[in-house]
Amino acid sequence: MIKQRILITGALGQLGVSLIRVLSKRSDTYILATDINAPKEEIDVDFECVNALDTNRLEELIVQQKIDCIYHLAAILSAKGEKNPFQSWHVNVNSFQVTVELAIKHKVQRVFWPSSIAVYGEDKNPINAPQQVDMNPLTMYGVSKLACEKLMIYYHQKFNLDIRSLRLPGVLSSDPAGGGTTDYAVEMVQAVKNGKDYTCFLAPQTELPMIYIDDVVIAIEQLMESNLSNQERAHSYNIMGFSLTPAMLESQLHKMGYPAEVHYAPDYRQQIAESWPRTIQDQFARDHWGWAPQFDLEKSIKQMTP
Repeated sequence: MIKQRILITGALGQLGVSLIRVLSKRSDTYILATDINAPKEEIDVDFECVNALDTNRLEELIVQQKIDCIYHLAAILSAKGEKNPFQSWHVNVNSFQVTVELAIKHKVQRVFWPSSIAVYGEDKNPINAPQQVDMNPLTMYGVSKLACEKLMIYYHQKFNLDIRSLRLPGVLSSDPAGGGTTDYAVEMVQAVKNGKDYTCFLAPQTELPMIYIDDVVIAIEQLMESNLSNQERAHSYNIMGFSLTPAMLESQLHKMGYPAEVHYAPDYRQQIAESWPRTIQDQFARDHWGWAPQFDLEKSIKQMTP
């Protein structure tokens, strides 16, 4: 018997692909994946090409498929967002509004939406940045994510919407990245694994918090299944696995037997990275629902280079 019926927007991105791999193995779960583009490879769940801003079509699908849980992942990431900030705001904030409005209207039981460490600004807490602090993001991606964090709290308080969130650092995975400032890590591993030199768009000592994709999926599962109080639901929880610089990643790859050279040519993404914290506190997640990472840097790379 199907106990949960899930809609995923932006399902073909780095996070969506990994979530589908895990959630599709549940015999009691139906999944409808949506994205603005068609999948290049066959996926194991039902799929519809839908723009996350298309209120009418999404509403039809929610009603037809009796959706009771939404994972809203559609977004324009930090680096792409700076090239077209107006589009970034439109997609990131308005698609969030569409999802929330439909969830409230059709009494969807639970919503997941990912935020980002981009909500922090360079003037605040670069080391061990706390869960709750004044934030002054310097990118449109960060501004849009912070706006939606505030909206998330508002809709929870006004409509009792059960919407849950993680504030994600850079994500390492074997799947292609999608226009973020921490994409260098995925790109470097893939290039060096294939014996190719890599030119990194960040300076070698640029430290940022990172996490392996399997830890993200585990965290999402734990968060969505936890019996949280009303107060605990209204957070976008910090999580991280380890801090990383491009030089540290290069060194680890060399230790593991990948000799390809890494060159450095910082571009506009360097300024974005410097506005983010180097490490973040995730004690709220540990206290509220038992979060703990399972992957360090070496274990992450081993998973990416089988």
